[in-house]
Amino acid sequence: MPAKKRKCVQCKERKDVLSGIICNVGFLCSDDCRKSYGIKNAQKMVSKDRTRKEKIIKTRHKVRTKELRSRTEWYNLLQTEVNRYVRNRDINEPCCTCGTTNHGIKYDAGHCFTRAARPDLRFNIHNIHKQCSVKCNQHGSGMRHEYKLFIDNKYGPNHFDWLKGYHRPLNEEFPHWTDIEKEIIRYRKLNKLQEGKL
Repeated sequence: MPAKKRKCVQCKERKDVLSGIICNVGFLCSDDCRKSYGIKNAQKMVSKDRTRKEKIIKTRHKVRTKELRSRTEWYNLLQTEVNRYVRNRDINEPCCTCGTTNHGIKYDAGHCFTRAARPDLRFNIHNIHKQCSVKCNQHGSGMRHEYKLFIDNKYGPNHFDWLKGYHRPLNEEFPHWTDIEKEIIRYRKLNKLQEGKL
């Protein structure tokens, strides 16, 4: 009975089974193929191990960079996303204080209670609305009286008083940097939904 032929996993030639070596990786037709296959796979393993180590180092570096970020930097990143959300939410609305609908001017996400005066309301979306940048927000100092009337009209007569009341400080609301990061991720998803990118 003639010997069976099998394909060598290294040189890809078909040889008699009796002339080669059968191992857990398959059939190898000669010692030269066995050595070549071993060297090639050793190099692959070294390359995979190096890639795995690089990924671990990169992940550690990413986490360490986040840990070293100050609260102010985290708050600024979150503020960017919250402002983007407000701009998307109010895109078809007029300026909250003067009612301007001119598409040729720049609009801000204006705070009724400023970030400096009331840091606890910094990210409260009931405190932030579309406001024309130069006339109302910068030169008009936020137009506080008109903003109060807008809030009363939009949310009800007691809402401004509620905003004026006690709110948890930011370090209680976000005790750890990971809490701020989760909020940033949440707003990024909301922004992508609003912009139709998700």
